Amino acid sequence: MSENDRILVAVDGGEGGRAAIRYAAARRDGADLWLVHVVDLAVATGVFYPYGYSGLADQVREAGETVLDRAEKLAAELVGADRVTVTLRDGGVVAELVHIAADARMVVLGDERRHGLTRIVTGSVTGRVASRAPVPVVVVPTGWAPGHDAYRIVVGVADLDDSAELVAHALGEAADRGGELVLVHAWELPAVFYDTTLAHDQAAWEAGARHRLMQTLDRARNLAAHAVGTEAWIQIRQGQPAQLLADESKGADLLVIGRRGHAFPLRRLGGTGHALLREAGCPVEVVPPAPEAP
Repeated sequence: MSENDRILVAVDGGEGGRAAIRYAAARRDGADLWLVHVVDLAVATGVFYPYGYSGLADQVREAGETVLDRAEKLAAELVGADRVTVTLRDGGVVAELVHIAADARMVVLGDERRHGLTRIVTGSVTGRVASRAPVPVVVVPTGWAPGHDAYRIVVGVADLDDSAELVAHALGEAADRGGELVLVHAWELPAVFYDTTLAHDQAAWEAGARHRLMQTLDRARNLAAHAVGTEAWIQIRQGQPAQLLADESKGADLLVIGRRGHAFPLRRLGGTGHALLREAGCPVEVVPPAPEAP
């Protein structure tokens, strides 16, 4: 097994990290679990002790080791001790996770649906890692547990004509689990168009959108050859995309969304993506855009 054939699970000692371990163990497909805890000494010794306290650094690292020991025991119970490695790193949490993500197949994080000083100081770790990592990032709700045998994946498609690789990725996930895929394109008509011809010709527009999405699905099936027989359904829905996808996620096992390939400045996650990381009712997988051809 190559070094990159492993799943990086970020753990912080909270329930979100434990949910991330459970998710990675259920989805690993033979990959090892790589548990990582990042100690941000600048925050620990600078924010909470603004005048400096060098002795605190050792205590913070010891606490980090304890977090990893507990996480390792949980992971070993699920996949076996020989399939688990642990790493303690110093530095900024986001920068460190993004830097080492290239050495993994996927990154799994617990969600951050909580409040408190840590969130105020550090901001959203999940959103920033999902915005920058070179591999897919899955954000797992705190209360997640393995579900039933039927597996339903929803993929949010923003670009009707240029999403074949994203859909192929989601199609492969559905095929690997013997499940089905639902492609959802949500569109919202700006108020300025309410009295125009467009507002009165929605059925024709939606029919055209469905045809274009069917073509994208056909291209995706060519990219994911092993998923040719996987059932896939198309939904064209009018409304606020984040709200519609969040509603759809409540009956799904996984929501797959793409990172915008044209976003300024570095292909970051958009507002809809950030909202879904907070509000989705199932794990959310953020897929980075394919590398541009040289």
